[in-house]
Amino acid sequence: MANIFADETTESAVATIKQTMRVFEDGGEVYVSFATNKGKGSGAQVIPVSEFADSVAALAEIAEAGIPEDEEIVSGPDSIRRTASLSDGTISFRVRSGKGAKPAKIPAGELNEVVTLLQGTVKAVQSAAKSLK
Repeated sequence: MANIFADETTESAVATIKQTMRVFEDGGEVYVSFATNKGKGSGAQVIPVSEFADSVAALAEIAEAGIPEDEEIVSGPDSIRRTASLSDGTISFRVRSGKGAKPAKIPAGELNEVVTLLQGTVKAVQSAAKSLK
């Protein structure tokens, strides 16, 4: 039997973040990763914990002021600002560029809730990172 709705994603970005967020160490650097959506063309956002609070702040700026114009970018927070776009009611952004970097996709109506959730995790992520060092 085939599921007719097998390719349809019905979970909210907040639910997906709650299911996928983790903190881990790799090569001496501590990262937080989470996905905002599932399915083809999606993947986890991996951010150094040292950039996490600023990355969440960058999303909060977008939630409050809208998507900024392009600018010269280097860090994760700056990448979010540069790559944020709105298309068909979905905001997408990347925390890094390069091979394998997948965009996070969040329904525009859920952005404030996602920002609130992530803001509430900053201290827990930083605490988890300390326990890994």
